Parts: sequence; C-alpha cells; structure tokens
Amino acid sequence: MRNNSSSGFRHLIPILLILLALTFLLKATDTLSAPVVAVVWPILLGLIGLVKLEEAR
Repeated sequence: MRNNSSSGFRHLIPILLILLALTFLLKATDTLSAPVVAVVWPILLGLIGLVKLEEAR
C-alpha cells in the first residue's frame, strides 16, 4: 500500500512534461534561443527521472 507522500508526485510528471513541450514550442517560435533550450531540456528530463525514481520507492 502506498502512503500519502507519493501522492504529491502524481501531478509533478505531467507538469514537467508540459514544461518540456513548452520549451520546444518556445524554441520553434524563436522566443527562446538554442543555448537556453540546450540547457533546459536535459534538466527537465532529469527531474522527470528523479520523480519516477521517487515514485518507485
């Protein structure tokens, strides 16, 4: 049985995925520069991985 501490992470992955998609959308519209996107998207993917690891515990 899962405890309530993992319920806070349930909404975090969709939020991070939306931020990742928004990053690429802003790059496609030339709102963000390529160097910014090159830094942001690996960070967001890393955060998604950390959340998934925490959920697995």
